Amino acid sequence: MTMEGDPFMLIEGMAIAGLAAGATQGYIYIRSEYPHAISTMNTAIALAESAGYLGSNVLGSGQAFYLHVRKAAGSYVCGEETAMLESIEGKRGVVRAKPPLPALEGLFGQPTVINNVITLASVPIIMAKGAAFYKDFGVGRSTGTLPFQISGNVLQGGLVERAFGLTLRELLFDFGGGSRSGRPIKAVQVGGPLGAYVPESQWDVPLDYEAYAAMGAVVGHGGIVVHDERANMAKLARYAMEFCAIESCGKCTPCRIGSTRGVETIDRIGTASNKEQQVHLLRDLCDTMLHGSLCAMGGMTPYPVLSALNHYPEDFGLAPAVATAH
Repeated sequence: MTMEGDPFMLIEGMAIAGLAAGATQGYIYIRSEYPHAISTMNTAIALAESAGYLGSNVLGSGQAFYLHVRKAAGSYVCGEETAMLESIEGKRGVVRAKPPLPALEGLFGQPTVINNVITLASVPIIMAKGAAFYKDFGVGRSTGTLPFQISGNVLQGGLVERAFGLTLRELLFDFGGGSRSGRPIKAVQVGGPLGAYVPESQWDVPLDYEAYAAMGAVVGHGGIVVHDERANMAKLARYAMEFCAIESCGKCTPCRIGSTRGVETIDRIGTASNKEQQVHLLRDLCDTMLHGSLCAMGGMTPYPVLSALNHYPEDFGLAPAVATAH
């Protein structure tokens, strides 16, 4: 929506970052599923070049900065910075081992600054109004604003830009209007398809990175998916493992094999008589994926799985005491 609605905000932010870092080339990586964003950015870049904001001599500064749009294939793992670099270079989107860090050896072997659209698009207003203005929004170390995407079983879905520090309950009811079905909300996944499921007991925790990390969850990119009381959390946990198995680049064993074993283990929990043993196995597998995966693809898959297991044990056919045992 930023790229389609105000592409020059991103172009200006990237030009500032390029001039500050001494870079001459910038790349905007956009998934092929967003043709309007690709078209809008290409048009805006051409306009910026003709006006002298991009090109061989940016606003008479004597410094060159060019922008390019790269259309991406539909790969979730290419959201990981090094897999994205591989894809931009025309190779298969596989995660690179680090070191070297991209800041030292990144795109085409050159030092590379990588940030998301929200970060780079925030640069112009910080430069125009100062850091104090920007830091006046938010709480603690989570400064500024974030566009929260409310979707799923919610009456009023959409995009809400708010300062960090509001609560999930405020988003769900003040902006979302509660569930679309009219039934009680059971679980809310925060932070994208690999974010944790947040139960009602945690809906009043301020939405900031540190507070959510402290409770084993992530704010991520602000994606929020609402589920009502009919949701089966064991099936949703299984979906997370299955999603990881499908989208894994295959580079590391914990993610490639662990996700497949995770699907099998969750299936066994639903049918086996030795449920406690299977739960112990699933937790051990999640621990391996969390700490052994090369990137956040495998490292974050345990978040939805463990949160579902911890907060909704009855959906796995477990008693609460069994579910919280380690």
